[in-house]
Amino acid sequence: MTARFAVFAQDRSARWILVPGVASTRQIEIRNESDDSVECHLRVEHPPTASASPAVLTIQPHHTRTADIIFLANWSPQTESSLLVSLRDQQGQQLATFSHELVAADSSDCALALDVKEPVLVDGKLAGFKLWFSIASKSPTPRRFEIDFVRHPSLRFPERTAVTLAAGEATAFEVPVEWNRAVRDLQFWNHPLKIEAFVPASHGRRTAVLSWETIERRLDKYLTDDDRVARITPAQQQQRGNTGQSGLSPGQLKYTELLELKKLEQSVVGTARARVPVRPAEQPAHAKASARWSAVATLATTAFAVVGLVLAALFFLRPPVVHPATTPVHVSPPDLPTPVITVHKASPRTKHLAGTGPVAKPVWTSVAAAQGQTVAGVDSSQEQAHAQAPAAPAPAAVALAPAAQPAHHVDVNRNAVVSLNSVDAAYAAGGRAVSVAWSGSAQAGATVQVLDYNGKIIA
Repeated sequence: MTARFAVFAQDRSARWILVPGVASTRQIEIRNESDDSVECHLRVEHPPTASASPAVLTIQPHHTRTADIIFLANWSPQTESSLLVSLRDQQGQQLATFSHELVAADSSDCALALDVKEPVLVDGKLAGFKLWFSIASKSPTPRRFEIDFVRHPSLRFPERTAVTLAAGEATAFEVPVEWNRAVRDLQFWNHPLKIEAFVPASHGRRTAVLSWETIERRLDKYLTDDDRVARITPAQQQQRGNTGQSGLSPGQLKYTELLELKKLEQSVVGTARARVPVRPAEQPAHAKASARWSAVATLATTAFAVVGLVLAALFFLRPPVVHPATTPVHVSPPDLPTPVITVHKASPRTKHLAGTGPVAKPVWTSVAAAQGQTVAGVDSSQEQAHAQAPAAPAPAAVALAPAAQPAHHVDVNRNAVVSLNSVDAAYAAGGRAVSVAWSGSAQAGATVQVLDYNGKIIA
């Protein structure tokens, strides 16, 4: 049996970029090109901080399986820059190997060097010098480096320079520096004690330092005594002398000296531009009117919104009010049992008293009817009280004998309005008692009104 296997990175990359201090996982693919199923054993030969999962897998003929390569957080890019994985069968025979390059992610490092190249002369006088700057990349991937210098009042360096270097690449270039020898710093020197170049890196920054003594040796024939010592300018001496004659205390003199040094430093940097007050351009009349109308419209909109919110709150928070129904409810007359009527004849004396005596008081009678019915008496004695007519005999007493049934309580609808239609009657002096019955399944009581022929309520 001849087993043929191919192992390659799943992402098809030329190298894996890992983050030091963080555990990470990468994938490899193993393809079985043979005609037999093979049990494969994976083992990471290098580095020791990596392992394979699964360590044992069976690959069918002409199939591909994926395995994970796990890197621990203590992986170091300085000592573990490559990966080696071996693929073996059950007998330990090697079937294939896989190697891959490992680099650290976000790793930026470099090496710097700085030296004096030559002086810069203008009309035979020293106006500056040139530095020779070199940089070499120590990053595993291409990186962009930015070179800058520590500033001094008497020196003018070029703007920050940026270079892009591949892994292990180096470059060098000259840096021209202008030197204004008449300008001095707070320590009265017209030059710094050292020139320092720096480049930001992943773990801080890399620096290159060149002492001023090295520069003096290269520029010795162009230097004067003022360039080698810290010296106060004549203007400063005159100011210090005038200050000493003014009779100020030592503390005041020290404060004045510091103030003058601050002014000197500002003069080296450059005079600040005077601030000129600028008046805002006047807006046209229509723009002002538009702004006023806009403010008024905003206030009006806010006021309407507040009023609307107040009204809505009052509407939703008011107590509920139940209004009676105004639509008349027509009720059909019920089927009443035949009443038992007993007629008593009145004596002549009773008739006489009824005809000549005062108007009888209205008689209100309430007679219980069948279940679900209500009977109310109607006062009709006042309908023709003002009429002059002979006395009428007293009406016979009417009594209804309802059938005894158990009481039944129903729900009360207090908003229903009962209207009785086509009830017409004419009564003589003295009146009579009339019983009106209606059926209401949810009626607890009612108010009966008596109208005359003109529609006026009389009772």
